[in-house]
Amino acid sequence: MGQFIDLTAADGQKIPAYVAEPAGQPKGAVVVLQEIFGVNAHIREVADGYAKDGYLAVAPSTFQRVKPGVDLGYTDADMQEGFGYKNAVEALPAPGVMQDIQAAIDYAAQKAAARSASSATAGAGC
Repeated sequence: MGQFIDLTAADGQKIPAYVAEPAGQPKGAVVVLQEIFGVNAHIREVADGYAKDGYLAVAPSTFQRVKPGVDLGYTDADMQEGFGYKNAVEALPAPGVMQDIQAAIDYAAQKAAARSASSATAGAGC
C-alpha cells in the first residue's frame, strides 16, 4: 500500500521513510516510530493499517545514520543486532535522530495541513 520516500533532516541528511496514504481525504496524519528491528514488515503493516483507517502514516528509518536499510525479523540474533543499532543511535551527538523524527513530523503535518487534517506520533518500541 505504501512506498518509501526520502525526507531531509535539518542537517541535510537524507532519511528514508515509509509513507502509507489513505484512499481518500485523510482524517489526520501519524508518525509511526520503529522498534529496534527497523522499518520492517511489521512497521510497514502498522503504517498501512493507519492508512486503511483513513490516516496518512509516515515511518522514518531512525537507524539510517548508523546502518542504512535495517529490516530485521524477530529472532534472538535480530534482537541483538537491533539493540546494537539502538545503542549506536543513542551514542550519536545531539540532536542525533531527533532531527530525523522532526523531518517526519514536519512532512506529516505539511501533508495533513494541505488536506485539512491533524497529525500525531505513535511509537512501537522497546
